[in-house]
Amino acid sequence: MQVREITATYGGKLNLGDYNSAHIELTATALLDTDEDAATASAALFAIVKTQVRAQARELMQKRGARVDEIFAGLPTDVRSTLE
Repeated sequence: MQVREITATYGGKLNLGDYNSAHIELTATALLDTDEDAATASAALFAIVKTQVRAQARELMQKRGARVDEIFAGLPTDVRSTLE
């Protein structure tokens, strides 16, 4: 039997704080050439989706951090220092 198509899915849930969360998931499918090894292609495809999900998670967390900094910047200095 020859594998002609592979699909890889990777995802997870991020805790954004304040009782909020985000679910990030990516699925990719690849069509294999007749001489392509399915195990090698599966590992490569999984690595791609994993890298993309982690990049999206990093971006989301950076935006969250920027928003927290923006909120803190609007607070009086004495209040901000008690929260940090």
